[in-house]
Amino acid sequence: MSAHRFEDRINALSDQDWAWWPLLALRPRRDQTLSEARLFVITLVFGSLCAVFAVLLLYLLFGEPLLLAVVSIAALTFTFFYVAARLTLFRCWNRRAARLRAMPASP
Repeated sequence: MSAHRFEDRINALSDQDWAWWPLLALRPRRDQTLSEARLFVITLVFGSLCAVFAVLLLYLLFGEPLLLAVVSIAALTFTFFYVAARLTLFRCWNRRAARLRAMPASP
């Protein structure tokens, strides 16, 4: 898949209201860049939710885990979510925003 097609698919997904629930108010306009601060807030909510599910899965598979395992799994999951969002959503959204801002305004 070409990089442009991948970017179009990521942006099509991120344009959907359901993909931002419950953070729809954090979604910038299509021509506005997604800031690092906004990405971090998104990661706090969705990354933390993913971390809770990862710890729950750890519990279901292995029983009551050690505190160090819980903290490690939660931190790794949160970090993975941030890196994945940084490499996909952040990059694709900001490229499109730059293209939209560079287009001349129609009369």
